[in-house]
Amino acid sequence: MHSSLISAVILLAALSGTGTDSSPTGIFEIQSDLAPQSRIDELVFERLKQIGIEPANLCSDAVFVRRVYLDVIGTLPTADEARQFLLDENPDKRRVLIDRLLQREEFADYWAMKWSDLLRVKAEFPINLWPNAAQAYHRWIRASIQENLPYDRFVREMLTANGSNFRVGQVNFYRAVQSKTPEGIAQAVALTFMGSRAEKWPKERLAGMSAFFAQMSYKSTAEWKEEIVSHDPDKPAAQAAAASPPAFPDGAPARLSPNRDPRQVFADWLIQPENPWFARSIVNRVWCWLLGRGIIHEPDDIRSDNPPSNPGLLAYLEK
Repeated sequence: MHSSLISAVILLAALSGTGTDSSPTGIFEIQSDLAPQSRIDELVFERLKQIGIEPANLCSDAVFVRRVYLDVIGTLPTADEARQFLLDENPDKRRVLIDRLLQREEFADYWAMKWSDLLRVKAEFPINLWPNAAQAYHRWIRASIQENLPYDRFVREMLTANGSNFRVGQVNFYRAVQSKTPEGIAQAVALTFMGSRAEKWPKERLAGMSAFFAQMSYKSTAEWKEEIVSHDPDKPAAQAAAASPPAFPDGAPARLSPNRDPRQVFADWLIQPENPWFARSIVNRVWCWLLGRGIIHEPDDIRSDNPPSNPGLLAYLEK
């Protein structure tokens, strides 16, 4: 999935509609043309028709300006900002406002906070990253958002990171897991980037994925609470608990070279376009962040017997 972290929020543009209308039906909505503005609208309307629900009217400008500020930068508009938007007669002003908010510093601040919650950026119990490491981790997340880093690179950089937890912020992904065993790391990776609860998988499936993380090393330095987190090729995989041969979660066996970090092999499998979990997990999670409920709910419980509420919409967003 090569789209950037920022592009996920542009879903708002598709969800918000593009027009305004001078025929209010109340302070919260306006009488509007309900013709679909995008493929997302078409898929939502089709599903609503299937289950016998009439689509709601477009929200009023007053509701929209409040909602979009909260969703994109996490704060209410000032009185002047709201007034300027309400008086603007540009029929495309909603999309224009979204684009403008995406350029503000608060966008990176707010979405870094959301990602920090998901990625367990916490200095205290039970994560215990310690302040220097938590700050380094947060700085890297925020910079990735601000620099429009593609999502696949964002994830790959975390999964393949090596270095000091104080100086290479992304290595703290491996320190923020509560269990630093290969199984514990595999469960954290599956939950975070695949939306799957690996503790419910068959034992052999979890063991196969755990093998990719069986040579992780955590070494203290002379600096208080600093650790060097890395792949240690000299650490026997069997010693670290790989009870099964390495295998991807889809069941395909993996061939690991002694000259290559197994985490790189797993990361390359995870982010490939045909992976059934990677894109599905992130688009479903962002949908939940924006609308309060995932197309698959809960967003970290993607499984075959927990079907999406709108399969066509989810399949479209995954592309």
